[in-house]
Amino acid sequence: MGKFGPYVSLVMIGMIAHAIIRHRLMDIRVKVRRGAVYLAAVLVAGAALLCLLVTSNAFFHDSDRAPVREILLALLVAVLFAPLKKQIQRAFDRYLYREPYDYQRTLRETSRALSGTIDLPALLGHFARTVVATLRPEGLAIYLLDVEEGRFERAHVLGHGAFPPHAARTLPLLATLDRERRLLFRDEVGQSPEGGAAGPTLGDFDHLGTEVLVPLIADDHVIGFLAVGPKRSGDTFFSDDADLLATLANQSAVAVRNAQTHQQVLQVNEHIQRILATIESGVAAIGAKGRITIFNRAAESLAGISAEELRGQPAAHLPGALARLLEAAADGGTSSQVEIALPDAAGQMVPLMCSTSPLIGPHGVPLGAVAVFSDLSRLRELEQEKRRAERLASLEAIASGMVHEIRNPLVSLKTFHQLLPTRFDDPEFRERLVRVADREISRIDELLARFRTLASARAQPMGLVDLLDPLQSALELLLPERETRGVQLRRVGIEPVREIVGNCSQLEQLFHNLCLNALEAMTAGGELTVRVADLCEAGGSTLLVEISDTGSGIPDDLLDKIFNPFVTTKSRGSGLGLAICSSVADAHRAVLSARNHISRPGCTFAIEFPVPDRRPSTLHT
Repeated sequence: MGKFGPYVSLVMIGMIAHAIIRHRLMDIRVKVRRGAVYLAAVLVAGAALLCLLVTSNAFFHDSDRAPVREILLALLVAVLFAPLKKQIQRAFDRYLYREPYDYQRTLRETSRALSGTIDLPALLGHFARTVVATLRPEGLAIYLLDVEEGRFERAHVLGHGAFPPHAARTLPLLATLDRERRLLFRDEVGQSPEGGAAGPTLGDFDHLGTEVLVPLIADDHVIGFLAVGPKRSGDTFFSDDADLLATLANQSAVAVRNAQTHQQVLQVNEHIQRILATIESGVAAIGAKGRITIFNRAAESLAGISAEELRGQPAAHLPGALARLLEAAADGGTSSQVEIALPDAAGQMVPLMCSTSPLIGPHGVPLGAVAVFSDLSRLRELEQEKRRAERLASLEAIASGMVHEIRNPLVSLKTFHQLLPTRFDDPEFRERLVRVADREISRIDELLARFRTLASARAQPMGLVDLLDPLQSALELLLPERETRGVQLRRVGIEPVREIVGNCSQLEQLFHNLCLNALEAMTAGGELTVRVADLCEAGGSTLLVEISDTGSGIPDDLLDKIFNPFVTTKSRGSGLGLAICSSVADAHRAVLSARNHISRPGCTFAIEFPVPDRRPSTLHT
């Protein structure tokens, strides 16, 4: 080699060292990176200071100020040392951070870490740190799909990079990612996309600040993506890098989906607990094994029992009525608007309205039952106030009607009384006086009798009554009247029905009054329809009786007042017949209503009776 041999050796040594570091010819870790960076930074700073001093001495010859200039130049170099070191660090990173990685070990450690936690931020943090520690990118960001917003939100960021806080799903780069579901690289831009759709551009990669985009796929949907910045070494991403990223992304996507589901369940549970804590109705629930799972704050107040004492205990620990309803619901039964009473903390019975329902899971699997109950105390008070106001109003109407009805006969009697001294000897006058007095006194007596019936409806004894017996008696009693008026009778659904709690004579009077009212509203050729229906067979809890006519109907302005005392559409009616019917219905806890027909003449009176049991009976025709 001659005299150039040593120099050639130096060149060869440098080339070999470069190949070892740059091209991984040997698995050597650079342990002095930081020292090398500082050494290089000191050398560069020292050279810069030396150049500045030489230049300064060349232009300025005042030796007395030389120390001041040197101090100022040294301070300038010291100020510039930090950014200079940063640039040198970046250059060294690009050159030195090119270590080989253990593929199997990385996957094993990642799998162990992902399976060890369900916390979403912890999962994302481990995933990001694994990628950074393995591939040495300048930075990365993990984006997750926000379905409600319809865009990808940045959920985690590590390192440096211009990663936006969110990205629209309509971005061509992300649309391609969702369509092709594979890794997308910046150096692929320009290749023709499949299907001829608009492909990603360099601007899309610049917008996301990424070199490679890695989809996170779970349940055959893209739930997010990993945006990886350029490598510190300046290298491109090789095939083994892509394989590692794809494998890590597949592992992480499943873990992220599980963590999201867990997070959603926690949020839903928290939301439900807040709702249960704020609503005024009590809520109690039992699980599939009959143990109490929910007992909210309102339930504690209404039942006077602490939720801590009940949670996890069998349903038998609940107050008796509530426990029975929940156990029945767990067996598949459903109850709605059932009135119960529970003792509160002071031992006072609190009236409650309770509804229960079974909880059914997928494929009809029973999961337990839930009960919702509300305090009826305030409602009962309001009902009492309403009834008191209605009684006062009714008394006022009754008093006014009684004054009017009694005054008319008294006027007639008073007139005869005034004429009696002058016409006492007139036989015809005396005969007429006796006839009018008897008629008017009978009228007053009948009015008082009907008023007494109206007032005493609730005082009659009650027992189990076959509803069809008083109905049949009322129809037989009205047979002459019906035949005289030429009205036909049609029975609908009159078959064995269940008994009710009531008074037979009062029920007969109720049906008699309603049927007579219907007959008087019709002319010859009319039709009286009596319909009986057991609504319990359709899931209800009442027995329905309807009496319909084909008359002229009830005037619209009187339809809401027809059951008030002394309200009548008849020229000579007392106005107490329907009021007595309403009083009898109230005494039987029945609901009496009236409605005009829409498509044909006439009206219908409907009475719904509560049914206590299922004993059938038969109407004899």
